[in-house]
Amino acid sequence: MTRAGQPWSVPLRSGRNRTDPKPVILAHYHLYKNAGSSVDRAIREAVGADNFIELDKDRRFRRAPAFNTALIRQILRAHPGMRGFSCHTFVATAHRAGDFSVLPIVFLRHPLLRLASIYRYEPTSKAHRDTPMGRLAASLPFPEWLDAFLTSHNGKNYQTCVLSMMEDGSHSPFTNGHPRHIGDIRVAAERLDEVNSLTGVGIVEQFDRSARRIEAAVGRYVPGFRLSGAVANQTKQVDSWQDELAALERSLPADLLARAVMANASDYALYDRYR
Repeated sequence: MTRAGQPWSVPLRSGRNRTDPKPVILAHYHLYKNAGSSVDRAIREAVGADNFIELDKDRRFRRAPAFNTALIRQILRAHPGMRGFSCHTFVATAHRAGDFSVLPIVFLRHPLLRLASIYRYEPTSKAHRDTPMGRLAASLPFPEWLDAFLTSHNGKNYQTCVLSMMEDGSHSPFTNGHPRHIGDIRVAAERLDEVNSLTGVGIVEQFDRSARRIEAAVGRYVPGFRLSGAVANQTKQVDSWQDELAALERSLPADLLARAVMANASDYALYDRYR
């Protein structure tokens, strides 16, 4: 239930003369290090902590074979008052559900700025500081860490690959192993176009502007939803993302910068498409 005591709903026609309530769900396609903690906070405040689940962190669901529409449907049968879901590996098709109405929220981030944020965050994170890349981030300057990170799957088109995951939770066959990353960016762009028509694709570097657009779309169904100013878990305050990006690019050897751009070509393309 919502804090007001009634779950949000929109009409769902059932039969010729009967209209049943259709629940409205907030689904956060939470891409790692893309302002996701801020979005989760906003959803939690809107629906109430008891009505919000971070699926991949909740012990009841974190071992689910796929974080998809079928899982949401299963949870709603057992907990009909649930109204907010978030997951780092959401299959980004929940908004296509027909028996409940999903308002999707997703933010993209400039690939190089996102990589720099990972570098700053992982040495301080309990979940990541003891991983190989977390330990490297604590001991190496950014260029040397980036050189190593680009050899991992997570260093290549991460945003595109997550957004194009298949319904069973597996990755598209055209992901990191494909030299041109064609299949996954087509799937990701199709899904993001749908999100864009519903709530708008957010851009981390334009957070407040994106937040206002998302608030306007979500607020028609979730009165009082506020995303603006919901800043959480920032690793660095940046006055100008353009200046930050320029400084990052200057700090990298030309060949390393070129490899980073090539390894994340699909992520760059998606970012440019929705910015």
